[in-house]
Amino acid sequence: MCAAKGQGNKSAHARYPEIPSIQKCRLRHTSRAATGSYNGSRALTECLAYSVAALSFISVDYLGNTIVNKRTVVVAVVVGLGMMQSALAGDWIVSKGQWYFSPMAGMNFEDKSRHADPGPAASLGLGRQFAESWAVELSLFGGRNRGFNEFRPVGVGVDFLLDVNRSGIFSPYLVFGTGFVRADIVEHPIVPVELNYDSVIGTAGFGVIAPLGNAATRFRTEVRYRADFKSPGFNDLLVMVGLYVPLGHPTPPAVRTAPFSKPDADGDGVDNDTDMCPATPKGIVVDPFGCELDSDGDGVANLIDDCPTTPSGTRVGRRGCSLAAEQRDDDGDGVVNNLDSCRNTAAGARIDIRGCEIDVTISLPGIRFALNSAQLISTSTLKLDHAAATLRANPGLKVEAAGHTDSSGSAATNLDLSQRRAESVRQYLISRGANSENITARGYGEANPIADNSTRTGRQENRRVELRVLN
Repeated sequence: MCAAKGQGNKSAHARYPEIPSIQKCRLRHTSRAATGSYNGSRALTECLAYSVAALSFISVDYLGNTIVNKRTVVVAVVVGLGMMQSALAGDWIVSKGQWYFSPMAGMNFEDKSRHADPGPAASLGLGRQFAESWAVELSLFGGRNRGFNEFRPVGVGVDFLLDVNRSGIFSPYLVFGTGFVRADIVEHPIVPVELNYDSVIGTAGFGVIAPLGNAATRFRTEVRYRADFKSPGFNDLLVMVGLYVPLGHPTPPAVRTAPFSKPDADGDGVDNDTDMCPATPKGIVVDPFGCELDSDGDGVANLIDDCPTTPSGTRVGRRGCSLAAEQRDDDGDGVVNNLDSCRNTAAGARIDIRGCEIDVTISLPGIRFALNSAQLISTSTLKLDHAAATLRANPGLKVEAAGHTDSSGSAATNLDLSQRRAESVRQYLISRGANSENITARGYGEANPIADNSTRTGRQENRRVELRVLN
């Protein structure tokens, strides 16, 4: 029987002619590159073909002594891929969500315990790229291994493929999965028992997908380890080549674009083309047309509407209340509701023109002068006009125009400047009808700050003129 096994190995060798080497492929394409006739895709395909041919004609002797063992097969594939010439980068894997079909053929190097020679194997796979780097593949496979026992496996498998690199001329991947195999075994006549069986299998391996010229179909080669869990357990090695055929059209990648927004000058959420009030102050609640909200529709915005629930059709004054209500003077201070900013003033209190009680100091915010000068800026006059009206309405009220500066410059200069500015305010009030005998002017320089002189804002607050009530 041993002699018969040896003869089987010898006849297997006699069936295969000399195989072109991988080194020969490398030298051939090196010379082509030197002469300018090099084609990257063709070189890649031919080198892959030589690599696989060198593996497909390897056999195992009947005594279990391998001519080239399984480890050598794996190393040979890796070396063959490493010798391939590089080309332009490309993406040879289908896009996410796309299906593909993959017929493959090759050699099945059976576990020596099966007492069968290496033989042909084939598979048909249908897969889908369900994530950027992951695919799932359902396959039908079969083979035939002659020898002491003839082994004819058929089965179905489910595998997962992980793309390792999508950016090169060839795309390596890892594969692992499971499946079911039915082994039809033609036993040697001396074997007394039936050896057919069904079993669960596990697989793991690696492969490469590469282009075939400019065609959509790709070349695929794979080395896979198959563990057959039928007791006592068998370990097989498959070396396969075939095609990788995309189905349908690739899904174009989603293009992320920034949402388009029209200009909105006042930032109220209503674009300029629609905004009928394009200068609404920040923080104001607006209607769909960009104007201050007017809940009762009386034409007075909620922010200044003292009567926000006025019945529809009611004629209102500037405070949003009915004309009759706005002409009343509820607190009896002499200022009608329509003009009264303080409608609960205590009886007998001295009030300003807004209907509010006069404090010990009448602030004049917004009063500004030219730089290092006592010349009033024109925007300051409205506030002074209101102050003059208050003095005219209270003829017995005596006040002092008190001028102040920040700490910039010398104390003497600041004292002089504050005095001149206080006098400038006094003269303006007199020019608007205030009693000159009831107004005095005095400069305090930098002596009485109300804010921090180390900041720009603080210094601006300290440069002021205010009216101090003297009686």
